[in-house]
Amino acid sequence: MLRSNPQRVAWMTVVGALAVFCVMCLGTYTLAHWVVYESPIQLNVVLHVGKGTVGLAEPGNDEKAERGTAPVARNDVLRTDSVSQGYLAFSDPYSGDVIATVMMHSDSQTKLRTASRPRFSWSDNPYVIRLADVTGPVEVWVASGVDREIRLEIISPLGTLHIEEAGNYLLDITPDSITVTPRVGSATLISATGQAQHLTEPSAGLIQQSEPDISMIDGPLELLSNWNFAKGDDWPVEWRCTDEYSADYQDVPPANLDFTTFDGRDVIHIERMQPNPGAHKTRCIQVLGGPDGLDVRDYDSVRLRVTMQVHHQSLSACGIAGTECPVMLQISYVSENGESRRWIHGFYANYEPSLGGEKNCAECWGDHEFINKDAWYTYESGNLFTILPEGWRPSAITEIHFFAGGHQYDVMLSEVALLAEHPTDTVTDEAASAGE
Repeated sequence: MLRSNPQRVAWMTVVGALAVFCVMCLGTYTLAHWVVYESPIQLNVVLHVGKGTVGLAEPGNDEKAERGTAPVARNDVLRTDSVSQGYLAFSDPYSGDVIATVMMHSDSQTKLRTASRPRFSWSDNPYVIRLADVTGPVEVWVASGVDREIRLEIISPLGTLHIEEAGNYLLDITPDSITVTPRVGSATLISATGQAQHLTEPSAGLIQQSEPDISMIDGPLELLSNWNFAKGDDWPVEWRCTDEYSADYQDVPPANLDFTTFDGRDVIHIERMQPNPGAHKTRCIQVLGGPDGLDVRDYDSVRLRVTMQVHHQSLSACGIAGTECPVMLQISYVSENGESRRWIHGFYANYEPSLGGEKNCAECWGDHEFINKDAWYTYESGNLFTILPEGWRPSAITEIHFFAGGHQYDVMLSEVALLAEHPTDTVTDEAASAGE
């Protein structure tokens, strides 16, 4: 039949070729559109160990103990023990800018599901970061001023946290509960039953295994002004910083002090790197309350929380007297017996046994702590009402100090906070209204 009707063969050939051509054009357009606008590439994800070692297990391989930095890929599992701390830094592979950091505090675990961005910058698709099987205390920092939206998910069996804006978020995830505290910014918590709750400070969200609905509770109170050195229109005037000169070194150069941005965070940067500068200290103070300080007797818990990074120190440990750590913290307070007291604790990132150097001082609270160089580390004092002996516990706090000491030092702090909690986690009017 086809031989007897060559015109039909010709038309079938033309129509078939046109159909194939259209399919190829459509396929080429679809593929090109996907490559240009939809195809992702992986973010740079690096583990930084702030203290101790962090376990890193690649799929199908045994866990390795990491002590410094290590690249992290999809489906890698990370774990900290009771004395270690580390964080994942997510950065754009093109600009190198840090987009977010996820801090793993002691006894925590997470699995990296994905971390991606669009292949080409003219795509409007967001950064996507997804962490699964998360347990333990975890902290999220999302940088401000990035050039595209972000979608960050923390997934656990009891619920999922969605973060889409810059800020700082504290999570405590156990097999029995999830507590999410937004300190800066807002997020959405979704329970395993599908209930969604928008969270903003000062409230926190709670999911319990025994009660899968989301409850709104009081978050911790921030007792210090400008605890995160947010500049706004002015520099953080709440902190008064001065140079301290010792009797033997009166004509030595001062330190350079700057409020800047690093790793997407507002920080205070204290640097003193001049050759042979001699002994020196740079101290910053915030005064609380009136002449008698800030009364803290109505709180059930008060704890100091500081996030720091040491880039350089010239001394071994904290000097010959143990008073020249690159970062030292001090709480000046009135004890429950009415006496003026000081609580002091230090941190160092260099110890050379041949040079000596003390790891404690006469007035210090316990041994100073060794932390890894060039990595963020978050210290929490614990509840001052329980860690201090009876009679030494605070009734009023008058001043919070942090200072850098030694000869040469280069340090950054992104947070100096004093957190307080009321005796019971009751739902305040503000928290209740936030949950409506």
